[in-house]
Amino acid sequence: MEKFSQLKVFALMACMICSLGAAAQESYANYVPSTKTLSFYYDNLRSTRTGKTYNLNSGTVSPGWHFDGNNVSVKQVVFDPSFADVRPTTAYCWFAWMVNLESITGIEYLNTSRITTMHWMFQGCYVLKSLDLSGFNTDNVTDMSGMFGYYRLPTLDLSSFNTANVIDMSYMFCYSPDLTTIYVGNGWTTESVTQSVEMFKNCDGIVGGQGTTFDANHIDKAYAHIDGGPDNPGYLTDSHSVNRGDVNGDGDVTIADVTALIDMLLTGNTEGNAAADCDLSGSVSIVDVTALIDYLLSGSWD
Repeated sequence: MEKFSQLKVFALMACMICSLGAAAQESYANYVPSTKTLSFYYDNLRSTRTGKTYNLNSGTVSPGWHFDGNNVSVKQVVFDPSFADVRPTTAYCWFAWMVNLESITGIEYLNTSRITTMHWMFQGCYVLKSLDLSGFNTDNVTDMSGMFGYYRLPTLDLSSFNTANVIDMSYMFCYSPDLTTIYVGNGWTTESVTQSVEMFKNCDGIVGGQGTTFDANHIDKAYAHIDGGPDNPGYLTDSHSVNRGDVNGDGDVTIADVTALIDMLLTGNTEGNAAADCDLSGSVSIVDVTALIDYLLSGSWD
């Protein structure tokens, strides 16, 4: 009997240790000054990290790295695979005014399904070289105000976005003169939007899918739809209208497009050509060359 009691005590202690280990897991961000990297984790290793760690923000409170000014020094953002288990409810100002941010790695591990505000999420990311939002679930987002303000890339692919619940799109693309093309899909709508002041302010280079160009008299949600030409002008482009694989834009998909795609990769000029995203990953890489060759050999994208 005494031995049995001791076993019960050991079992209870083991359960308590396991519980403590599970409870110790937490979501946090970690900034390392020496590498200028901000990483996002969900684990129990926070105390072992070098640099400075932050709790994730909530609601419409700016994150700690924004408050203390470290955001302006960040060159790289990394989402660790462990972060895939986190369900943040806000991305308020997460990357706002990261004026030196060059890359975001592992963004596929950011689950956005419960996020309600993306206010200023990417505003002021002047030197960001690419942005893959293909995995974003925006079903619950109500606030996208200022989300892409001061954007410097020529294209923006929002084809995965569902904006049915978005109320505020104010300043969403403002002061982005280099932005020429915004791709959207079936989920894009502005029916619930009640605030859209200066949504396209100073977006001088924007061109809709049917050729509609920027008009300073229409910078709110009135033109925030797929371009229908002179009868229904809009600034957006239907993502389904892109001829996948037609990299050189001649209307056909041939071996010449493989050459054009390789040239793009060699020169590093992989932005602004949605047709080059042959594997539909949201970015252009050597994998797209393989996908294009497979298509030419088989006659199918499957």
